[in-house]
Amino acid sequence: MNRFVMSADASHLLEGVSQGMELIDTAFAHISLDQQLTVLSSNTQFKQMARQYHLPEAVLISWLKGSLFQTREELLSQLNKTSALTAEGRGHASDGKSFHFQWSLKRLSDSTALCFVRDIRWRQKYQDQWTLFERIFNSSRASVVVTDASNRIVLANKRFEEISGYPSAEVLGFNPGFFSSGRQDKAFYRNLWQSLINDGYWSGLIWNRRKDGQEYPEQKTIYTVLNEAGQITNYFSSGEVVLHNDAPSLVSSLAPGQSNSIMGQQGLTEALSRKLQNHQQPITVFYIGIDNMGRLNRHGGMALGDHIIRTTLQRLSETFLPDGYVARSVGDEFIIATPYITSPSQAESVAQGLLDTLQSSIEYQGIEWRSTVSIGISLLEQSQRPREAIEQSHIAMHHAKEQGGNSSHFFNSELQKIAKESVLLEQALHLALERNEFSLHYQPIVDTKTGQLVGSEALLRWNSEQFGFVPPDRFIPIAEHSGLIYELGHWVIEEVCQQINRWGESFTGSVAVNLSAHQLQYAGLAEQLMSVLNKYQVPVERVSLEITETAMIQDANSAVSVVADLKEAGFMLSIDDFGTGYSSLSYLTRFQLDKLKVDRCFVQKMTEQPQERLVTKAIVQLAKSLGMQIVAEGVETQEQRSALKALECDYLQGYLISKPLPANEFDLFVTNLTRAGLVECFASLPEAVESII
Repeated sequence: MNRFVMSADASHLLEGVSQGMELIDTAFAHISLDQQLTVLSSNTQFKQMARQYHLPEAVLISWLKGSLFQTREELLSQLNKTSALTAEGRGHASDGKSFHFQWSLKRLSDSTALCFVRDIRWRQKYQDQWTLFERIFNSSRASVVVTDASNRIVLANKRFEEISGYPSAEVLGFNPGFFSSGRQDKAFYRNLWQSLINDGYWSGLIWNRRKDGQEYPEQKTIYTVLNEAGQITNYFSSGEVVLHNDAPSLVSSLAPGQSNSIMGQQGLTEALSRKLQNHQQPITVFYIGIDNMGRLNRHGGMALGDHIIRTTLQRLSETFLPDGYVARSVGDEFIIATPYITSPSQAESVAQGLLDTLQSSIEYQGIEWRSTVSIGISLLEQSQRPREAIEQSHIAMHHAKEQGGNSSHFFNSELQKIAKESVLLEQALHLALERNEFSLHYQPIVDTKTGQLVGSEALLRWNSEQFGFVPPDRFIPIAEHSGLIYELGHWVIEEVCQQINRWGESFTGSVAVNLSAHQLQYAGLAEQLMSVLNKYQVPVERVSLEITETAMIQDANSAVSVVADLKEAGFMLSIDDFGTGYSSLSYLTRFQLDKLKVDRCFVQKMTEQPQERLVTKAIVQLAKSLGMQIVAEGVETQEQRSALKALECDYLQGYLISKPLPANEFDLFVTNLTRAGLVECFASLPEAVESII
C-alpha cells in the first residue's frame, strides 16, 4: 500500500503534496491565500469537480463562499484564529448549476493552505438520514475515524477530537499512522493489515500519541468497507481509551511516595474488606465526579482534562493519605474511603471541605480554569459488602450532578428508588413515541392592554402506559442524558406545524416551542427546523423559540452561532426563566433575542413583597432598553395583571387567562374568547376562564 503521511510541520507537508494528492480520493488543492485564493496545484478529483460544476479551477474563493463567509477577509479572519477551519459553501456556477460543498482548510506557515472539498449536494435529498447519521456519529463515546481506500482520513467524530487533541479539520487526508506512538513495531502493523485483508476486521490495543505528545492506549476495532462489487472503499475504526497495566498512570506525576497509595476500584474493594475485619466502626465512602468534564475538554482539549484529573488526584491524596484510601474509578471519577469519619455530620463537614478545596481554580498554559465536583456519600457498615457501599455512593453522586453539581448528597433508599425509576423511565421513553404517548398542550398568551390572543406556548406532556402522567421536569433530563431529546424535539416541531395547519384561520397567532440545552449545541438546528416548516408550508413567523438562560451558557460559543443561524432563518427568539439562573446580563446583548419572559417566581411575589416588585421592574426596564418585548409567566390574579400593566409588560401568560389546554380545548377557548369579545372578556377573566375550562 502506498504511504503518504502528512507531518504537522508545514515544510514537511509541502514535500509530500505533489506525489500524495493523487492518492487521496477527496478533492484536494494547495492554494495561495491571496485575493482569489489561487489554486497552486490540485488532484484529479478537484479538476473533475471543477468541470462538473463549471467552476473556475484556478480560483477557489467562489467555491468556498457560504452563509458563514461571504468574503475572503471574513474567511481568513477565522482561519487566523483557529489555523484549521471546516465549513460549507453553496451557490450557483456561471451556467446556473447549483453546488453544495463541505470544505476544510489547514493554514501553512508560508501564506498558503491545504484545502479538501467534498461534494454534499446529495445530502439535501437524504437530509433526515444524514442528520441521524451525524447525530449518532458525533454522540458516540467511542473515537470513530473513517478513511478512504488509500487509508486517508475523510471523517473523524468529536470524541476523536477530544481524545487526540486534533480538530477533525486538521487531520483530513492524514494516514492514521501519523498518530502512532512508535511503541509498536512494523511487525505489529503488518499483522494488523494482514487481518484486515484476510478477515475484514482487526481488534486489539494500539498505542497512539496526542497532539500534546502524551501517549495513550486505545482499544480499537477496524473494519473494511466494501462496495457492491466487493472492492474496498473505506476503513472504519472505533476506539476507546483504556487503563492498561503497561499504561503510564495519570497519577504518575504525583509527589514521590504518593502514587503507590492510589489504587483501582478492585484494589479498594479488597482493602476495605480486610479493613472491616479489624475495624468495628462504619467506614465512610465518598464518590467524587468532576462536573462538566465534557465542556472543559471541548474548550481546553484532552490535555486540559488530563491536567485537571491529575491535579484533583494530587489534592485528594494530600488530603487523605496515608490515613485514608484514594482510588481511581473511571474517567473523571474517584473514590475515597476513610475509617475515621463515622457520623453523618462529620461526613457532611468533610464533604463541604472537599467541595471548597476542589472548586479552586486550576492554572493551565497561563489560563485559570475553574472546575467543581459532585460528591456522593455512603456509610459502609460491618454487615455490608464494600462494593454495595461504593455503588450507593455512586448513585448519590449522580443525584448531586443532576441537582446542578458542586454539591454533596448522602445515599438513601429514596435515591436508589429514583435511580431505578430513571432506568425504567428511560426504557419507557424509547417506546413512548411509537406508542403515541406524547401530546402537546397549549397555554394562551394575551396582550396585556387589550386581552387579544396573540399566541400560545406548546408544552410537552407524557402519559405513559407504564407510569401514568410523568411531569416534564422528570423525563426531559432523562431524554437529554440518553440523547432522545433530539428525536423528541423533532416530534414536537412536526406536531406543532401540523396543528397550526389544522387550526387554519380559527387561530392565526404564533406558537412558542421550547429548545433544550442539547438542541442548542446542534449546528444544523436552524436548517433542520426550517425543513420541517417548509414540509408543512408553515411561515416562520408562526413558530417562535424559547431558550432558557441555563441552556445558553452551557456552551455559550456554540450557542451564539446556533442562535445567529436561527435569527437569520427568521425565528422570533425568547429567553425563558430569566433571573432564575446564574448568567450575567452580558448574555442579553450577546444573544440576538426578541422577547424576555419574566419567571413566575417574580410575578407571584411582586404583589406581596415591595422589593420583589422592584426586581421585576428592573428586569422589565432592562429588557425594554434593549428593545425586547416582555412576557410575564405565571399570572394568576387580577392584582398581578394590574401591576404588570403598570410596569408596561407587553404580554401575559398564566392561569388567570387559562391553564395549558389540549388542542381541542384550546379551540374552544379561542371560540369563546372571540364570542365574548376580547376587551369585555378580559375585564372579567376569572369568570370567563372558569366558564371555558
